Amino acid sequence: MGAFVRDGYVPNVQDQLNRRFIEDALSEMVALQKEFKLFSSQHSLQSSFKLLGIAPVEEQDRHGFYRYLKLLKRTGSKVNGKSSRKNGHDQIVASLQENLEGNRPSPVRFDYHPSGGQRGEVLITSGPALSFSSKTFLNISVPTIAVGRPKAGARKK
Repeated sequence: MGAFVRDGYVPNVQDQLNRRFIEDALSEMVALQKEFKLFSSQHSLQSSFKLLGIAPVEEQDRHGFYRYLKLLKRTGSKVNGKSSRKNGHDQIVASLQENLEGNRPSPVRFDYHPSGGQRGEVLITSGPALSFSSKTFLNISVPTIAVGRPKAGARKK
């Protein structure tokens, strides 16, 4: 995400996402999913996050964030360590849908990890996410540009 959104906004967007899928907000998300199917093959992550108001404040960074979400359609994905047939974008949508429509929805924790390659992979797991909590989370980690690697605008062409 670092190539599309200024560094200061990445933790801000992560916080916005994590606040929407925990405690009382999780119940609201379950209700929204039930009524509007926010997370389904009918809607892109961009559309769903726009509707929820999840994005950086500045227009340039918002545009970059939405470009990044589209880029996830070209990444791979793994669920609990096993490769998925879905691309990263579609796997996030499917995992959120399955979780929110399940009998016991788990809170969701969004995180980031270095891509380790040009496209990276979306990593989805189920388990603890916070050292101070014993709750089981749906953990969604998206690839970012590794520290020390020049960002897109700074690379020589």
